[in-house]
Amino acid sequence: MKKSTFLIPFLFCALMAGAQDFQTEIALVEVPDFNGKTLTKAPVGKGKTLQLARTKYSRPLDSYTELALPSLRLGNIIGHPTLGWDDTDFKIPEGVPEVYDSEWTLNDVFTDGDFPVATYGRTPNDEKLPWGQTEREISRRGRDPHLIMLLDPTKEVKKVYNTRELTFPPQENNRHSVEWAVVKDGVLYFSVTCGVAPSKNSKGYYLVAVDINTDKTLWMSKPRTVTSGNFLIVENSIVCGMGGSGIPDYIYVLNRYTGVKTQEYWIPTAAYWFAIGEDQNLYVTLYDKHMSFKMIK
Repeated sequence: MKKSTFLIPFLFCALMAGAQDFQTEIALVEVPDFNGKTLTKAPVGKGKTLQLARTKYSRPLDSYTELALPSLRLGNIIGHPTLGWDDTDFKIPEGVPEVYDSEWTLNDVFTDGDFPVATYGRTPNDEKLPWGQTEREISRRGRDPHLIMLLDPTKEVKKVYNTRELTFPPQENNRHSVEWAVVKDGVLYFSVTCGVAPSKNSKGYYLVAVDINTDKTLWMSKPRTVTSGNFLIVENSIVCGMGGSGIPDYIYVLNRYTGVKTQEYWIPTAAYWFAIGEDQNLYVTLYDKHMSFKMIK
């Protein structure tokens, strides 16, 4: 994969005085030209990805904050649909700063991977909106999250990546946000969505993989790969969803070592949440219903 010849510093200095007792590390990332530079070959033995087969399970969607089964859980702390979106249960794990470097505010903490990963965005302001509320009164979460903090409990020094510095292709709205982030086997995987509705000409909605030991970007998916609220890593595969108004809705399977799409499954409406049940089936929350798939490995 062709790389650019320059490095972009990814931040940052220490936390504001007294906020936390750990330091953050300046991470340097070698930045490729971001236009879907997937890898052509997976490591030996890592090329086979799972296949999805539809089951008979189907259930109408009663609430946008529910999953298909009561036993299902998602690996994030604040944005979990069963905790609500209005900050009534804004749970922050011990050791995670709510404010970073005095200007970035916590948006979410993801626990799907090998250790927690936190995202930070612009601190909500206290100016009155036209209807009388302030941003902070609506939600205390950081806006447009684009900082990713790696919270490895085995290390005193943490890394922070500023994804706003990535050289994404020109698009209709540059205000992208990190939707979901997971560290697995030394690789940071994160999804990037945009502040506009996706269309057939959208240049955004990527999955990105970064080696956290070398800080090199390994691959970036093709545009229009992910709009779902989360994605899942299952052995050699990543499962995600793409869809929206005026464009087809699909579940995609990618090889997690290359970023190459290996299966697409058409669905009637856009997928948002993915979770694995006790029966090891994949359960998907769509815009208007819940579905289930067998994962053939």
